[in-house]
Amino acid sequence: MRIRVAAATTLLLAAAGLSAQEYKSLVSVATFKVPPSKEGAFVEKGKAFVPVLDKLMAAGTVLAYGIDIDILHVPGENNVAFWVMVPNYDAAEKEDQAVDGFLEANPDLLRDLSSLTDMATHRDLLIRVREEGHRSVPAGAKPVGDFDTVRVKPGRGDEFMDLFRKYDKPVLEKLVADGVIYAYELDSEAVHTMEPGLMWTILTMPGLGAKDKVNAAFAESEKKIPEGERNMIEKVYSDIVVPGSHRDSLAVSQIFKQK
Repeated sequence: MRIRVAAATTLLLAAAGLSAQEYKSLVSVATFKVPPSKEGAFVEKGKAFVPVLDKLMAAGTVLAYGIDIDILHVPGENNVAFWVMVPNYDAAEKEDQAVDGFLEANPDLLRDLSSLTDMATHRDLLIRVREEGHRSVPAGAKPVGDFDTVRVKPGRGDEFMDLFRKYDKPVLEKLVADGVIYAYELDSEAVHTMEPGLMWTILTMPGLGAKDKVNAAFAESEKKIPEGERNMIEKVYSDIVVPGSHRDSLAVSQIFKQK
């Protein structure tokens, strides 16, 4: 039963009911709206950042990075994401300075990237990884990301985390151990540029076909939960999550590297 049940600032974090200190790493995400016909060209230009990020990874500043393209295109939504995982805010600052310095030294690159996207829709996010488990992703692989997004009501974040840890995490840990998925994460926004309360459950899979095994694993897990307990979970989950906030998305990595 994936946490859909089948499937900042200290003040803002407190409003969501989450500890400001409780996190594994940070992920800086830059999203762009790129016409489908230009996605390939945009990614090719984006590969210019690889040497910079590889150097930061060798130094331990960067833990992982990648470029993803949405599989399901939604009108009006950004569809390409550049992301970088770092251990802490100090590393995030170093990564940001390195990338900014590279762009300043290569103004033609920024101009070319800007010509392929609508910069008025560009959005940056800083994500806090709350829970995660992973195994190595083979070099050159292009994993599929499965994103499950909900908005948690103010003050209910800890309850949401408790549900995830008790019912979802054991299933996901086994899926990683069995080689069905590469990784899972439970993330929240670290600096709130949107309404607080967003939580992302993200699976990194070898391919889209892994979803069949993931769904089967959660269905089997749910069968083992007594009916009364299942009803309780459904009720608590419905009470915690803002009605109508659930969204799914899928993306395929064009670049994926990890330390």
